[in-house]
Amino acid sequence: MSSTPGAGAQAVATGPSAPSFNAVTLTGAAVRVPQDYAGKLVLLDFWATWCPPCRAEIPHLVQANQRFAGRNFEIIGVTLDAGQNVPVARVEQFVAEQKMTWPQVYRDAGQIAARFGVTGIPAAFLVDGRTGVILASGEELRGDALVPTIEKHLTGRKP
Repeated sequence: MSSTPGAGAQAVATGPSAPSFNAVTLTGAAVRVPQDYAGKLVLLDFWATWCPPCRAEIPHLVQANQRFAGRNFEIIGVTLDAGQNVPVARVEQFVAEQKMTWPQVYRDAGQIAARFGVTGIPAAFLVDGRTGVILASGEELRGDALVPTIEKHLTGRKP
């Protein structure tokens, strides 16, 4: 899995339905995407602790999470650390240090990434939880473009 800037190559493009998946978060909570998120926008963020471009995206994700709290927006992190044998305790520590308060999938993350066609990280998909349609992906969900992209898709949206 590549971690070079711009390496968030994705085979699943904007428009089609996102592959659905069931997973368990680091806290032991079960998540079903998109079924558990009807009426919400869900940002799926594929990342890893060892990926410098992923680390550079974290402040933007934290900002988006805070800005859109209570506005039918959720982030789900899918950390690819297990595939590089990063212990779950280290990932939990990193997530806490970075104030990444959203759910994080660790186990089976590689299989989920494969279903989305992720070949490099960071990679992100903005999914309509009602329909499962991918509304945005790639560069429009990176850096300074993240918040305006989310705002555009939340505006006028009914739960």
